[in-house]
Amino acid sequence: MSDTFSNFSNSAFSLAGIPQDGFLSSAVIEDIVAQQNPNNIGQITSHPAIQDRVEFVAKRLAMAPKTFSEQGQTMFIHRFLFQERSPAALQDALSACALYSLKNVDNQALVFRNLEQRQHQLIANTDILLASEMDLLEALQALILYQIIRLFDGDIRLRAQAEADEAVLMMWAAQLRLRTRHVQRSLPDPAEVQLLPESTSKDWRRWLIEESSRRTVITAFMLKGVYDFLRLGYDTVPDFNMSFTAQAALWNSQSEINWWRAHSEREQIEVPVTHWDEAIAKAKPNDLEELGVLIMVMLKGIDATRKWLGQSHDIRYGLEAAEYRSV
Repeated sequence: MSDTFSNFSNSAFSLAGIPQDGFLSSAVIEDIVAQQNPNNIGQITSHPAIQDRVEFVAKRLAMAPKTFSEQGQTMFIHRFLFQERSPAALQDALSACALYSLKNVDNQALVFRNLEQRQHQLIANTDILLASEMDLLEALQALILYQIIRLFDGDIRLRAQAEADEAVLMMWAAQLRLRTRHVQRSLPDPAEVQLLPESTSKDWRRWLIEESSRRTVITAFMLKGVYDFLRLGYDTVPDFNMSFTAQAALWNSQSEINWWRAHSEREQIEVPVTHWDEAIAKAKPNDLEELGVLIMVMLKGIDATRKWLGQSHDIRYGLEAAEYRSV
């Protein structure tokens, strides 16, 4: 693929207002839920309010391939790193996502065949023991996009393929998690940026890599948890003891200067998922972007998230699109 195809602008990332129901229909969700085994009734924890949370997050996840194809960035893929390295894994994923967004009855077989070839090639070419941290990160990001498409398309064959690859997804995520260090909270004083251009540039790039890694692992776990809940009636992800930076201004910045400007305006907000209430008390509605909103919905419910965000933000994230049950 030519570099021109992935030549996105460097304007701040902004999630497009895409109708989420166009990517994951209620019929597909019902088909997945129909797989629940009634013999496991003792394990099934489905509740109308919990089900609403899961379905909302599933619909937002289903939008990621389209968002990536249009903007080169998602809540777990940063456009700057993608364009800087132009890795084959994500170039292939971009092509597959763009082609999938054009899927219709006439070209469906071609689209599915292309998707299958890309996925097979990705797994065949990735050795997690030999891959660098960046190579593993990019491979996992690409696999997440393929999994989202295949799990939520509605095609039974694609879904079966994705379910078979779930073990690979979790293995890669676990390996990347082991390699991911916690982001240092004590960054250099923004006033020193002009004095230390080389070191501060490294600080920004290192932050992008580590933050992308953390967000990618969290998204992989979230995808597995959401799909398992729909399919089984309960969540099978055992450990969500991870953190991320809950500041849209930092994640959406597309240049070192803008990143440092955002960093200088307020303290960096690190949010451990398992200590949400304490950490999020420092944040404001403008701080959260897609990942933070989805985590809040999963933990606190749709109504509580809408109340915390306010009307302008719940419209942006589609929280007002339907009347959900109160938690």
